[in-house]
Amino acid sequence: MSAADQTPPFGHGLVLVRGSAAASARWVRRGLAAVRVVPLQGWTGVCLAEDLAHTAAPYDVGLEILAARRVPTRHRPAVGLFVIDGCAVVTVQARGWRLEQRWLVWEPGTGVRRTPDLPALPAGLVVDVAGARSRTSGAEVSEHFSDPDGDPLDVLVGLMRLLGLPGEDLLRDGADESHLRIDPNPRSIAAFDALVAEESAHRKESEQ
Repeated sequence: MSAADQTPPFGHGLVLVRGSAAASARWVRRGLAAVRVVPLQGWTGVCLAEDLAHTAAPYDVGLEILAARRVPTRHRPAVGLFVIDGCAVVTVQARGWRLEQRWLVWEPGTGVRRTPDLPALPAGLVVDVAGARSRTSGAEVSEHFSDPDGDPLDVLVGLMRLLGLPGEDLLRDGADESHLRIDPNPRSIAAFDALVAEESAHRKESEQ
């Protein structure tokens, strides 16, 4: 049976951050989507609690909002694993003061897809951020993604097992109501919507 035979109501998406769930609450609250935070071995898992973010369309797709969320220094390194538009998406934000999110997109029938608008994620960096040098290598991660056949969720689960990352059940099934739910601060939503509206107005003026 494929790992993707049953999709949770909010899709497959998980962000693993460092630090306790309680310490992550303030950062999570400054986001744009309602999530649940789950304590894991060495990590905190963050999953959607609703499929849509609280922001105005078209910037209200919960999985896309969660995937693009920047993680502050004290909660990095961070690893994101998502199934978006039928593709397996892996994001990494490494430790350090420089904040740069890197992306790997695997598409069925194609394999790893070039993403010119997104900084590419080297396989070795995935291993380093996961702290998995003692159990695997960048070459093995590259080999894992080299096969264009398969299901996106199976590919992500296989990567988690290769790296020894916790949270496979959360990626498969999402977080249930027993886990802490955190809703975004309304001021964060209002500020984001205002910025989007301002940028849209500027674009319209420049096109005239």
